[in-house]
Amino acid sequence: MTVDPATKSEWMELRNRLVDLKKNDTDWIHGKVSAYNYKMTEELDDIIRDAYQLYFGENALGSKVFPSVATLEQEVIDYGLTLFGCPDGGAGIFTSGGTESVLLCVKGAREWARRTRPEVENPTVVAPETAHPSFNKAAYLLGLTVHRVPMRSDFRADVAAMEAAITPDTIMLVGSAPAYPHGTFDDIEGIGRIALDRGIWCHVDACLGGFLSPFVKALGYPIPPFDFRVPGVVSLSADLHKHGYAPKGASLALFRNDVFKDGVRFEFRDWPRGRYVTYTLSGSRAAGPIAGAWAALNFLGEAGYVDAARIIMETKEQLITGVEAIPGLRVHRPTDLSIFIYDSVDAAVEINAVMDGMRSRGWFVGSTAEPVAVHYAVNPIHAQSVDAYLADLAAVVEDVRSNRKVAAFNDHTY
Repeated sequence: MTVDPATKSEWMELRNRLVDLKKNDTDWIHGKVSAYNYKMTEELDDIIRDAYQLYFGENALGSKVFPSVATLEQEVIDYGLTLFGCPDGGAGIFTSGGTESVLLCVKGAREWARRTRPEVENPTVVAPETAHPSFNKAAYLLGLTVHRVPMRSDFRADVAAMEAAITPDTIMLVGSAPAYPHGTFDDIEGIGRIALDRGIWCHVDACLGGFLSPFVKALGYPIPPFDFRVPGVVSLSADLHKHGYAPKGASLALFRNDVFKDGVRFEFRDWPRGRYVTYTLSGSRAAGPIAGAWAALNFLGEAGYVDAARIIMETKEQLITGVEAIPGLRVHRPTDLSIFIYDSVDAAVEINAVMDGMRSRGWFVGSTAEPVAVHYAVNPIHAQSVDAYLADLAAVVEDVRSNRKVAAFNDHTY
């Protein structure tokens, strides 16, 4: 059945079409997807949907028309600033996701450099090769250059190499907490120290770990300093729609003070309507994600986030133990937070064939290119799928070994 927008259709017909289309999607509700979706409980989802629906029609651009949205937004930002140890005077922006948060912070660094270092001709960002692609997207849009420095053997940023890569045109240093490819923390203290000494903007990409790391630390796990408590850190990005369990379209770009946020501001008067000011890439903005994020933060509270962190870390250990119990498979270390990667040390167990075998059983399989390995990002929903995943993995490995199966690496996992 197809629907023709040129003719009016009954809602149930349209709804059935939507349900039918979803049949080809991977079953993330039952933990078969190790990325994209971050789920806590059905109860929380119902609360978020209700909050979202209450603000379904409001436009976050119109703060004078919808002051309640501005209040919710500021309360979420204020909590983020407090959570990440920002001193008084900190500022933030609620964005549509990590890519926008990163882009706005890069723009802030560019404008700050234009004001304070007018001699810079070709602004450059120095980042480890593990940094998110959004830094290159931002550079492409903003007319900058990103210099990526090879990672160390433990997948962390090579801080000494980053310092050596600094030129008179360097305006930003980047560190990840953690980096998405391997789930490892960069040495933010080391990067921040260099940035402070050299007068360079330091950005921390905590899009994945921001709303998880503080609560994992509260459980006693060793989480290195990564936020505004580190001298030199100027900006930080953290996604609410990941381990904040907010609806999609929710992230924060945070700044040590208003001066650094000022560069993100866009103001325009040269049209008949009058003064137009935004801090985000979009003009009109959905208020639903703001209300949903606010509801998630306040309903779960810190105790709820600590509980989620406990489930994640225990589930990760179950998965790692189970993977390592399968002959031929190896989990790479270190694994700092919610992500781990594994590959094969048995020539008869070709890891790309293992990936294909798991996909054929309905699992979404992420992968890393360096090394070629299975990438798994754990969230609470995976507690229910651990046994099924490990059972399928053991069966697939045995099938690959017995039948000498091989496959080509597929680096497009999005």
